[in-house]
Formats: sequence, structure tokens, C-alpha cells
Amino acid sequence: MESLALLLLLALPLPDPPAPPPPALCFAPGTPLADIEAVTFSGGDPGTSLDLPQPGLGLKYQLFTSPFDRWTSTATNGGGLSQGSPTTLTWSYVPDGTSIPSNPSLAGDATGPSNLFAWLNGLYGNFNTWHAFFVQVFDRWSQISGITYVYQPSDDGAAFPQSGVSSGASGALGVRGDVRISARTLGGPSGVLAFNFSPNSGDMVIDSADGYFNTTTNNSIRLRNTLGHEHGHGLGFTHSCPDDDTKLMEPAISTNFDGPQLDDLLAVQRQYGDPLENNDSSGAATILPGSSALVEGIALDDNGDVDFFRFSVGSATQVTARAIPTGATYLEGPQVGASCSAGTSFNTLTLNDLGVALLDTNGSTVLATSNVNPAGQAESVTFALPAAGDYYVRVFAGGLNTVQAYRLEVGDVIFADGFESGDTSAWSTVVP
Repeated sequence: MESLALLLLLALPLPDPPAPPPPALCFAPGTPLADIEAVTFSGGDPGTSLDLPQPGLGLKYQLFTSPFDRWTSTATNGGGLSQGSPTTLTWSYVPDGTSIPSNPSLAGDATGPSNLFAWLNGLYGNFNTWHAFFVQVFDRWSQISGITYVYQPSDDGAAFPQSGVSSGASGALGVRGDVRISARTLGGPSGVLAFNFSPNSGDMVIDSADGYFNTTTNNSIRLRNTLGHEHGHGLGFTHSCPDDDTKLMEPAISTNFDGPQLDDLLAVQRQYGDPLENNDSSGAATILPGSSALVEGIALDDNGDVDFFRFSVGSATQVTARAIPTGATYLEGPQVGASCSAGTSFNTLTLNDLGVALLDTNGSTVLATSNVNPAGQAESVTFALPAAGDYYVRVFAGGLNTVQAYRLEVGDVIFADGFESGDTSAWSTVVP
């Protein structure tokens, strides 16, 4: 296993308002703990660390109170974005020569020009090769969430980092991205690999002098997982413990997996919705193919979220709809200073209590509904539809104000233990 320590930095704010939140830093392998602690706490009181978990809930699923937990304004969406809102983020590379200021909490770090293009062109030979790795990283975050990423090929080299904390969107359509990526030599103990600012400034700085990225095996997994982790901070996520090779946002990043994992998926779907957002009304319902379908990779982002699905039947028939919570039980907890907590048992099957309803062709009349089982168990309804037409399924939650991943099964044939226990070769699978 390869790992490199990734710790949250409480950096001093930039002198000119509005200052972005403190950036998260990525340390090179073998950094002494004393050096990490010195850097981590050099910018402020260790007691003021970001996004501390609320009691009784996992690190990522607390009732978010900080305005920096997610993007609230982007160049495409404007303002007014909140927890669960689907979001469009543009991203761009700053031109070489753009001044990247020093990080005041990183001893020995100095302002210097970005050399992203020169560095990566030298490493990969051409722009298209390394650009593809960035696209893969953003595409994967998009595939599991309600975020749409748009590459902005131009960047005007405006002052870095941009901040939309109090002045609106940090990006400008056709001018620069909301998320801007740069590189330069980073100073400080043991060679910092990268750091990233939090929303509404998701700007990233990569250490172009660190030889760690010279190893490009496994489709440049070192670079891609570092980028994916750093952009997780750019989406508002803090570190998640323990270091057990199960989560992209662990303080120590592993190359034993590729991209966001279950814990990261729940975090992004909590804050930005799932890939089918916004299907919160019958008029915006997700259209299912035919009368038999499986839908996976989706979630309710809180107890006020509802998901609507529309399906068609060609004649009177009996239909069953089942909402099944998905997830796993694993250790999860906060980072404490420079150390990773051991975590506690965290069951993501029981974060919220699902309910399901079958609706008539008008999208509002309830034909059958079920919310009788406890959290962690499936809810199922069966009803004899009286005629051909378009009908609806509504999935809802009535538990805590937190996220719940689930799968939906809708069909005119049902198996005792769910569709997965029978022959589904004729069924349509919807995986956003």
C-alpha cells in the first residue's frame, strides 16, 4: 500500500476581504508528526478546526451550520444554493505565470508563479494526456452526485485565489472557472503535495516540485486520487477517520482504490443531491424505462427530500414498488488535531427511515403507501393498477435530517427477496 499523510491546515486568512476559508494541505510521505502538528496549528487556535461533528452522528452527516460546507453561489447558478441543491461548477487552469501567494501558515513557503502547464507537459508530453486525468476526476464526482462540471478552457489570470464568500460567485462565465487549478513549488517541512480552499473558493495548488507524481502507473492513480481528495475539500468536506483504506477523504490517501468511496458518496449526496436531482415533484419525475426497472446509486439528502419516478404500463396490471436502503457498517469518526480517531461503528443503512408510495396518473392521488418498517428495512407497496397509463412512485423519508442511500425496484413481477434474487434479464437497470 502507498500512502501519504493528508492533514487539515488551519491557515491564517488572506489579508484582503473577503478571505476564503482555511485551505486543506496534503503532506508528502514520511512527514514527522511534530512537523505536521507545527504546520497544522500554526495559523490559529487548534480548538477552531473546521466542521466538527455533532454528537451522535457521523462526521459527514451532521446538521451543517458553517456557510462553507458547500457552494452557495456559482457563476452558472448564481446565489441561493443550499444543502441538497444540484449545482453546476465550472473549472479552469490558471495561466503559467499567474502569481500564487504564499501560505502564511507554511514556514518557508513563498509567493511564486504557477507553472502547471510547463510541469505537466514535461511529465506527460502534451496537454491532452494530463487534461484527461482531471476530466476523469471531475466526471467521477459528477457521476455520483447532483454536481455538473463544465470545463472553462480560458482563464484570465485574475488574482488567486478567488473568493465568492461574500461577493457572489468566484468564477465568471467565459472568463475563469469557479474552481481554478494551479501549481508551483511549495515550501514547508517535508514537502507539501497540495492544498485546496473551501467553498465558495475551491481553488487548488499542487506542488510541481514533488517527485511523488512522477510515478504514473495505474492511470496516474497518485495524481488522480490526490486531485479527487483535494477537490473533496473544495466541495466542503473535511477529513474522515480512521485510516483504514475505505474512504477517499481519509487523512492518509491510499492508492488501493480509485476515487470516491461509500463514505465520500454519502457526503456529496448529502450536500449536493444525487445524480437524478431535481426530481422532487411529479412534473420533474425521473422517467423509468417500461414497467420494470431497478434504480441504483441514489439517495434522499434529508428528511424533507422526496424523489419521484414515472413508469408506464400498457394495460391493467399489478405493480410493486420497493425502496431498499443501501450502505454498510464501518468505522467512522473525526480527525483530532494531527491524529486520526479510531472511529465508532457507523451503520449507513439506518441513517434515515424510508417510505414509498404509488401514485395515480395525475401524480398526486395516493393508491398505496408504506412507512411501517424501522430504519434499515425496505418498504414495499403492491397495487392493481386499473388501466394503461403513466403512474408514479414517490420515495420519502421521515427520520433525521440526514442522508439515506437506497435502491428502487418497480415492476409488474416481484420476487420474494427482491428483484436481485430472481431473473432480471428482461428488466431495465437505471444507474445514474
